[in-house]
Amino acid sequence: MTDRLDIFRSWVRVAADRTVDRITGTKFASVSRQLLERFTQHRWRLSDEALTSAAAHADGVDSAMVSCRSGRVFVDASMSNGREVQFSLAPRSVRFAPRGAKEISFDVEPPDAYDSSIVSALAGCIAKATWPMIAPTDSFDVGGAIVERENSGRLRVDLRSVPAVRRFASTQTAAMIFDVLELESLRVEPGSLALKLKLPQLTQ
Repeated sequence: MTDRLDIFRSWVRVAADRTVDRITGTKFASVSRQLLERFTQHRWRLSDEALTSAAAHADGVDSAMVSCRSGRVFVDASMSNGREVQFSLAPRSVRFAPRGAKEISFDVEPPDAYDSSIVSALAGCIAKATWPMIAPTDSFDVGGAIVERENSGRLRVDLRSVPAVRRFASTQTAAMIFDVLELESLRVEPGSLALKLKLPQLTQ
């Protein structure tokens, strides 16, 4: 097992070094550390606190509480118009295409009780965890994504619609970074939303 782990770590390091080499010398070389961090950790977790902060920054929200448990992300929020909102999200699928859509989808319960601005803000939080270079480290509000209803109980979000992602997309390194830092899966764990990143291929 130790030998396999060492081989895996070496593989990740080679992949990261090759990617960093491709952007070294550009004015965006400062993202190298963040790339290496994502490649070597391979998995990332968004705590209840981080998700709560994102939800609380959503448009029209006065206060919010987000809790991950039993395979779902539970949201309880008070809106500025006096409305109380309670709903839950269960990660359904992740679809990342080279030079194309970067979509995630959720099953929502109850189907008509969700607030799109909160779902949008949570998607922005996921986008920043996947691509930390889209915004400063201490930035909690990266803007929300466009939320679409896939069917009566399912929501679809393309992370490319997050404002911070759109702004970063205009940089010369953006296309490469979006293609090598891919989200493979989302899973709810007690107290956090776990992100698994897809490691880049070693082919030239």
